[in-house]
Order: sequence, then structure tokens, then C-alpha cells
Amino acid sequence: MLEHDDVVSLTAALAAIDSVNPDLVPGAAGEAEVADFVAAWCAARGMEVHRTEAAPGRPNVVAVRRGRGGGRSLLFNGHMDTVGSTGVETMRVFRDAGRLQGRGVLDTKGGLAAAMVVAASLGDGELDGDVIVAAVADEEMGSLGTEALVREWRPDAAVVLEPTDLTVIRRHRGWAMVRAEFTGVPSHTSRPDRGVNAVHAAARATLAIAALDDSWTARGDVTSRPIVLANAARSEGSPATVPDRCTLLVELRTVAPDEDEQIAAAMAAVRSAAEDCGVEVSLTLHRRAMSLADDHPFLLDVLDVVGGEPANAPYWTDAALHESVGTPAGVRGPSGEGLHEHLEWVTEDSLVRLTSMLEEIARRWCVSRRGG
Repeated sequence: MLEHDDVVSLTAALAAIDSVNPDLVPGAAGEAEVADFVAAWCAARGMEVHRTEAAPGRPNVVAVRRGRGGGRSLLFNGHMDTVGSTGVETMRVFRDAGRLQGRGVLDTKGGLAAAMVVAASLGDGELDGDVIVAAVADEEMGSLGTEALVREWRPDAAVVLEPTDLTVIRRHRGWAMVRAEFTGVPSHTSRPDRGVNAVHAAARATLAIAALDDSWTARGDVTSRPIVLANAARSEGSPATVPDRCTLLVELRTVAPDEDEQIAAAMAAVRSAAEDCGVEVSLTLHRRAMSLADDHPFLLDVLDVVGGEPANAPYWTDAALHESVGTPAGVRGPSGEGLHEHLEWVTEDSLVRLTSMLEEIARRWCVSRRGG
């Protein structure tokens, strides 16, 4: 644990540990081994380390560099889990021409490494407020890690370390999933008039969802307007029988402040297409959008440090979970490509720059007094 003090080698060390999410790939390694590494590395550098389970066998690690007291606290949130491999080359970690390649280097072990290096560079009591590094489980599936984290930790601000090409993200969409179960009437396919085809009902619902999405195109560009699409349709129909069961999954990317209305519109579109087929429509997932006010002191402090203009993102992140409990949060991370693809990479320069900027943000925010 005495090595890997620079952000590039620490990123490589973290990425070399298999932490594929077992809810995505049954039997995968999960976060336990990389959590052990994070906890030991931080403890060796004098940080206060807390380890809890977000779910059985799914650990979170929170490392704290304590301040003098009285200042505002800042939490850096990075996830330890990764998506699965598409081949041996996907998981191999190596450096090449200013890039670090391998599963997890960008999403988000590079950002996590930057936060760890920042906290390690500070002395106990050097700042007024605490600097907190949260290495969480399960972001790639259910965000169980950050859900557990926000129940226990309420810092004065948070930075979620998803890759953003060093851009500050102040707003992003919400995310919802709708499930529709169509129930028809079976009959011989030579007499479809005697049955009710559940697959046809799902097809009509798919067209209705596409039409609803078309109606939203006038609300703005693709990164800021709501989006709805049919994600999957499944039936267990058999030859010579009109199918009487079909499941349709509908996915939405919602935009505040009218998220509930957007979800209701999608559910209504599905129901309207059922006609004589029975249908049960349920909301199975809803993650609300995140929005940090343009004049929020934390955003202003961050922009004073990093410069440039903040941006909106089309995706959802764990920052919304921090906001849901009253913690102002933004998103910022390194540069690279290949998220969830065969070859994932991050630029070494962006890791170094991110580390420097996160330290400056901590020094700016954590020396400010509450209410200051």
C-alpha cells in the first residue's frame, strides 16, 4: 500500500482488480476485493475509514480526511463496480501513448483514484471542513451503494466522478422504466378472429410510444428534451396459437419539472393501444432528474476553480440521489471513451488535471464557513 501515490498508477491498480457487478453478470466478482484495496490504501495514509454493506456482500468504503472543524464538508463519490467483459482484451490494463486502457479506468476508477490522491495529499486539520471519499457499490445496476451512502452521510456538497471530459455537469435527466403486461385470448391461428393477440397489442403500444416521443421533439435538442422508447418486447407464443401473453418494457429519460406528467403520458399511451386486450401497466423504476441552481454557492465555487461553462447531461447519475436528501451535487470526471464497450480508455493528462482541480475545489469549499 506504500506505492501507487500518483493518480495514473493508482487508477491502473484499481482497474486491475476485477469488480464486475454480479447483478449484471451472475457469479461475477463484485466489489469486495477492490473495497479491501481502497480501505487499506486510505488507512495507510492516515484517513478515517468506514466500511459498510450496501447489500449482503456489496461493500461501500468511506474514507474521511478530517478538518479542523466548523467548515463545510465535501464528498467525492466514485463507484467501484464495472460492467462485464466482452473479451480478454477488455479487462487487460495497460498504458499506451498517453492513455490508460482497461475496463473501469474511465467508469469510474480514474475519478475515484483522483479523489483518493486528493484526500491523501491533505493533512489532518489542514482544512476547516472534512474531505470525504466514498467508493460505492452497484452504480451500474441499481445504485444500492449510493442509496445506502446518502442515508448515512449528508455532506455540505458532493461531486460525482462520472466521466464528463472535465466539464461540470449541473443538470441531468431523470430515468424511468414502465412495464406493460398484455393479456389476450388464445385461439388457433387459422381463426384469429376467435382470439385476442397480445403481441399485436404490444406492437400498437410500441407505435403509440414512438408517436409520443415524436411529439416531444419540439421541446428542445436531444440532450434536454424528454425521451421515451420501447426497450424490449417478450412473448412465449407458439406456432398455430394466437399469443395471449406479451410483456413490453418502456424506458423514459425525463426532464424536470414535469417528470410525473411525462411518465403518466407514456403509461396512458400504452393503455390506449390495448383496445380489446387486457393490460396491466406499472412503474418499475423512477430516478428523478438532478438540477443545481445556476447561482448556487457550490457551483459558483467550482466554476471559479475550473472555469468554462457548466453543461446539462442526457443521462442519469447518482448525483440525483445526493440532491434527493438535500445535498447539492455536481458531476465531473476525466476524459476518454469506450464506456460499456469492448475497449475503454482514459487520458492520463485528464486524470492529472482532474486531481489538481478536485484539490482546488476542496481547498476553496472546505475552508469556507457554514453560511459563508
